[in-house]
Amino acid sequence: MENKKLVKIVEETGLEKTQGQVILDNFSGFLKEASEWEAKAKMIIITDISQVEEMSKAREARLALKSIRVNSENVRKTLKEKSLREGKAIDGIANVIKALIVPIEEHLEKQEKFAENLELERKAKIEAERALELSKYVEDITLYNFKDMSDEVFAKLIISVKLAFEAEQKAIKKAELERIENEKKEKAEQERIKVENAKLKAEAEAREKDLAKERAEQEKKLQAEKEKARKEAEAREKVEAELKAKKDEEERLKKEAEAKLQAEKLAKLEAEKQAKLQPEKDKLTAFAEKIKNLETPTDLSIAGRAIVEEAEKKLLAIAQEIKLKIKNL
Repeated sequence: MENKKLVKIVEETGLEKTQGQVILDNFSGFLKEASEWEAKAKMIIITDISQVEEMSKAREARLALKSIRVNSENVRKTLKEKSLREGKAIDGIANVIKALIVPIEEHLEKQEKFAENLELERKAKIEAERALELSKYVEDITLYNFKDMSDEVFAKLIISVKLAFEAEQKAIKKAELERIENEKKEKAEQERIKVENAKLKAEAEAREKDLAKERAEQEKKLQAEKEKARKEAEAREKVEAELKAKKDEEERLKKEAEAKLQAEKLAKLEAEKQAKLQPEKDKLTAFAEKIKNLETPTDLSIAGRAIVEEAEKKLLAIAQEIKLKIKNL
């Protein structure tokens, strides 16, 4: 049956018959041996630690199959070097053998190490039980190497940590009772302070009420005094304002009289000055009119007339300037 699988794999690769036969010859023996060991391996079933002989047989079978697998792998590597097509056939055949052997190896190793695995399970169970027991009294169990302790040493450890735990719990309980007692005392003291504070508050409120009444009376008296002082100040301010207004009016009238007198003096001086200057102003005015009305030549050419017209404009401007300056004398 297994040989038919190998033949099919070789045929599917398309190798020549001779090449295919060489490959079959190299691996058929391995497949035959593996098949023989397969039948033997399936007969090995261990259910008890006392089956030492069966465990030994399991080991023997596993090692034999391992040898077949290793030899088959070595042949695969050797043959695969010849060509890629041969390699494909070799790989296929080797994988078939490997797929057959590996599960058997695993089965046999499990049978071979039955006692060892059982011991590991026992130790794991003990470790879990110890961890559970220790965690009742210790917060961090990783501080103790309880896994490798003997039963006697572990029992002593449990006694030790239990005593420490109980002592700690007792101390915690004592501290809690003390805390409760202190809270009661504190509550009683707070109640006493509360009553005392209420009494002091009532006394303070009474004193404050008396002080408020006294302050109100003082404030009323002070307001009356302020009002009296305000009225007196207003009366003084009114008299002062009237006096100031009278003084200001007198000062104003005095200044107006002085200003009027000064203006009259200046007007008189100006009139006297103008009277003295009037003959001179009349002469200058006549001079300006004379310049303005200066007779110009006639029967001139266009060029000559232009010169005369320009001269007339200048004479007119001079006459106006003279009159302006006469006004400023």
